[in-house]
Amino acid sequence: DEVSPSVKAYIDRAISRALRDPVGRVDFALHANGGRVIPDLTVAFPPAGQASHATGATLEDAQLAIMDDLRIGQCWSIPGQAAQLGLRLADLVHPTHVSIDHIPAEIAARIDEAPRAMVLWGTVDGSVNEAHLRNVTERPNPSSLPGLRGRSQPSLTCGHTYVPLAYFEYDIRSSSHVQTFKVQQQFIDAGVYTGVMVLEILGNWGGSSTCLYRVRIHGEPRIVSV
Repeated sequence: DEVSPSVKAYIDRAISRALRDPVGRVDFALHANGGRVIPDLTVAFPPAGQASHATGATLEDAQLAIMDDLRIGQCWSIPGQAAQLGLRLADLVHPTHVSIDHIPAEIAARIDEAPRAMVLWGTVDGSVNEAHLRNVTERPNPSSLPGLRGRSQPSLTCGHTYVPLAYFEYDIRSSSHVQTFKVQQQFIDAGVYTGVMVLEILGNWGGSSTCLYRVRIHGEPRIVSV
């Protein structure tokens, strides 16, 4: 049977929305730009509670979250509702925003698998960065955030020191399937920079598994004076 013009137009609009980039910012986590997944900072937490490090095929899945490919099913498929993704950025960056991509609700078979509550952590290693951090007079208390269960850092740290740059929720009811969230202003004002970040997924919208299609990290490259 032929597809009616109205149905075809609806499908075309959904595909157009999926392909259109509404962000308009450089993505320093993008694999094509030089961003990479850090295996030792990447972990999925299955429902049973036993952590399985992202190695082998699982690491390949995690890398899908920094690819510019929003086809259905091209996501990091997490066997549960919680995980963390370690990112080595293409450059040292003063972070300003983070974006989360998911396929539009109109073409998603299980929109409840979209991530919901998330924390973006940034490393603050080095004396210069630590001096910037001392300028942050009102630091958020990450241990009070829902889902962190009193933690003040990601589950895996690899010895780095972290600050919670942003806490946010992806909204499946939004009109946009690509949603951008701002880093807390006090960290922007202080000039904090980082080359290693962790996106921690604290939960999803009710699904038994979670699909992270893409995370983008935006900001300004750090300029080192000579």
